[in-house]
Formats: sequence, C-alpha cells, structure tokens
Amino acid sequence: MTTAASPPDGSVDHDDDALSWGDADDATHVDAAHNPVTVKERSGRDPEAPETSGALIGFGVFGGLYLLYTVAWLLTASTSYVSDVDTVLTVFVEVLRFLSIVAPALWFTVVLWAGRGQRTRSRLLWMLLGALVLFPWPFVMTRSFG
Repeated sequence: MTTAASPPDGSVDHDDDALSWGDADDATHVDAAHNPVTVKERSGRDPEAPETSGALIGFGVFGGLYLLYTVAWLLTASTSYVSDVDTVLTVFVEVLRFLSIVAPALWFTVVLWAGRGQRTRSRLLWMLLGALVLFPWPFVMTRSFG
C-alpha cells in the first residue's frame, strides 16, 4: 500500500489534521460545550414600536375597503323599509340597520385597538376575516350594473 506524497518542504501531512478544529488551549478556539448558545424567547409585539411600512399599507388597504363597505351598507339600509309591523319589531329593525352600517368601521377599530399587542400578521388575518364576514351582499345582489 502506498501513501500520498509528502509536501515539498519535507513536512509530514496528516489527513487527520483536516478533521480537527484546532488546539483546545488556543485562545481563539470555540467549543460548544463551553459556550452554550442562548435562545431568546419570542415575546409579543411591543405596542409602542412603530409599524412597518408593509403593515401600514395593509391596514390602509383594509381601512379603505371597510370604508367602501360602510358606504355600501348605508346605501342598502337607506333603501330598505319595513312597514305594517308593530313598534317593537320596527325598533329592532332600526337597531340592526344601524349596526349593519357601523359594523365595518367598528370591526376595523376593534382589531386595531384590541390587537395592538399582537403580531402584525395576526391583526391582518383578523382584518381579512372581517372583510369576508362583513361583505355587503345585499348591495351587490340588488344593484344592476348595466
């Protein structure tokens, strides 16, 4: 069996030296057993920290969408009437009409206020859920666009 040729300077080349990490007595030597890695716990979002530009754009888009929803619910509620019913039902219908108009703005405000300590992603997901739930179907279904 032959061995690999020695370097030209006459020193002996040991293949095992390539697998060592150096002398443990060396000041620059780092050993994981002596220097454990500390992992920082993931904390909640700091409510005093400013929003990123992407979060501000996302909240602005949802704010505009909820404003359009409010206008659509206002137009729908102003054209629907209930007649020939008792006073209790009329009051109930008027309260529901008012709530349908303010629901998009209320959802937007509550998500921003109640979720201020949460991550931006979860607040944007709540905004998306509200956009799906509060979609003004009566406005879309009763209008003819053509």
